[in-house]
Amino acid sequence: MSGPPKQLTPQQMKFAHLIVYGVEGNPITKTEAAKRAGYSDTGNWCSVAGSELTNPNKYPLVCAYISNLRDEVRQKYGISFEGHLEELGKIRDRGKVDNRNLAAAATTEIARGKVAGYYIDQKIIRHGKIDDLNLDQLYERMKTIKQKNEKVIEAKKLLAKTPKETA
Repeated sequence: MSGPPKQLTPQQMKFAHLIVYGVEGNPITKTEAAKRAGYSDTGNWCSVAGSELTNPNKYPLVCAYISNLRDEVRQKYGISFEGHLEELGKIRDRGKVDNRNLAAAATTEIARGKVAGYYIDQKIIRHGKIDDLNLDQLYERMKTIKQKNEKVIEAKKLLAKTPKETA
C-alpha cells in the first residue's frame, strides 16, 4: 500500500464545500453533506462517510481542505477570533447601556463565528484541569495534540503545493 491519496476527489471537494458553506447559506449536517456530495445513501453509510471524512486520521486531505476553505471565509469576511470577541463585547455593552433587545445582533455575530469555525457543536467530558498537570504530563499532552494533528498539517502542506482546483 502506498499510503493515503495525494489529492482530493471531486466528491470529497464537494463534501468539504457543503460542510463549510452549507446549502443556500444554511449549515447542514455531515450526513446531509455526504448525501448531497453523492455518497451512497444505503443503510447508514452517509452518516459513516460524513464522520469518517472529517476524521483527520482517516482523511487528512479532506480535513485540511475544509480548514483551508474556512480560512478563506475568515479572510474574505474579515473574521478573526479577536474581532469576533470584540464585536460580541460591543453587543453586550450596548445591551447594558440601552436596555434594548440585541438578540438579533448577537445571533448574527454568533452565526459569523460559526461560519468561521469558532464554535463546534460537541460535548466534551473533562477530567481535571491543565493546572493539575505536572510538567512531564503537560509535555506529554502537548506531544499527543501535535501527533493528533500532524496528518492535517502535512495534508495542508501537500494541498499548498498542488494547483488550486475548483469544485
